[in-house]
Amino acid sequence: MTETEKVRLNDLTDEQRLLFYKETERKTRRFFWAAAVFVLLYQIYNICYTLYYTQFRLESRASRIYMCLYFTISLACIICMAFGAVWRKSKSCSSHIRLLRLYAAFGGILLLWSACLTLYDQRVSDNLSIYVTTAVYIGMLLYIHPRLSVPCYVLCQIILSSGFLWFHLAKDRDSYGNLVNSFGITMIGLFLSLLRFRTLRLEFLNRIALDQKNREILLQAEKLNYMANHDALTGVFNRNHLNEWSGRLFQTGREQTVAAFMIDIDFFKQYNDTFGHVAGDKCLKTVAKALDSPNPDGTLVRFGGEEFLFLLTPPSQESSDTDGFAKRLCQCIEERAIPSSVPGKSVTVSVGYSQKKIQNENEFWSLINEADEALYRAKAAGRNCAVRFQADPPAD
Repeated sequence: MTETEKVRLNDLTDEQRLLFYKETERKTRRFFWAAAVFVLLYQIYNICYTLYYTQFRLESRASRIYMCLYFTISLACIICMAFGAVWRKSKSCSSHIRLLRLYAAFGGILLLWSACLTLYDQRVSDNLSIYVTTAVYIGMLLYIHPRLSVPCYVLCQIILSSGFLWFHLAKDRDSYGNLVNSFGITMIGLFLSLLRFRTLRLEFLNRIALDQKNREILLQAEKLNYMANHDALTGVFNRNHLNEWSGRLFQTGREQTVAAFMIDIDFFKQYNDTFGHVAGDKCLKTVAKALDSPNPDGTLVRFGGEEFLFLLTPPSQESSDTDGFAKRLCQCIEERAIPSSVPGKSVTVSVGYSQKKIQNENEFWSLINEADEALYRAKAAGRNCAVRFQADPPAD
């Protein structure tokens, strides 16, 4: 494992480490149970066959040694399976870590047992298949930390090498080929075990990094979307959002009731000239915050300069309700008591509004124009008031 990987593993949060152990335990569990059940059933068969073959006498030393080996690994399987079943039902956060250690311990025991059995089989056979199968299976499929896998594989090779050298030196047989083959098998099994260990970790780390990158992309997209649809100064929606809002409104093609309130800060140019543009920006933000509070279901848009547009889409709203809401827009600014350029007076707004049923973009912008025309009438009426749009009577 590289230094970079160590740093990345150490950078994981406790929650991420727990998730890693949980996922790795889930990936390893089925291989542990498959091996444990198979080995247990096979040893039960071996025990029964040995008892039958020796007529339950076990008179030879070989039969007794084989029986000990069969009982030992059977007992190990039963104990590991029992602990595995109990710990799987545990709700504690450390249960996955304990299970992974159990699987690793089982793998180490099975590997050492296969080396001992293979070596004892060399009295009558040159077959290394048991050790080959076990070493490769454990290396490929179980998650074992190098602190355990390296000593286990090295110890197995020491056991096998010692036995093969003893056979060779005792001139019972030429065991040089088995010695070389066992060394190669051990190296392959150890390599597979280390690769499995590292691959599982890197897969998780890469997924964490990818998830983090995706979160950063989504966050950046949200920021860009916010910047594209909100006014940088006041934080309310901008004209771009207004276009999207109207487009969504008429997607169904059904007629919609819309109330539009065009709002303008009275004598804002004089305010800027008196207090400066910094104070003017602060005033704009204060007004925008106040206008956004009377009806949270509405949509407030900075239409341009000191003008704001408030939109409501009530399913059915009486004219008196619309009139009352327009007056509240004026009142909510006056209540803020923002000092104006005229001593003793506060900043006020004028409101022009219109409401009607519309069903397309053209009618929507016609509604906006009506509210804007009503705003000019509010200005002409003395400001700090709300005027509803009324169509001019036809000329005689």
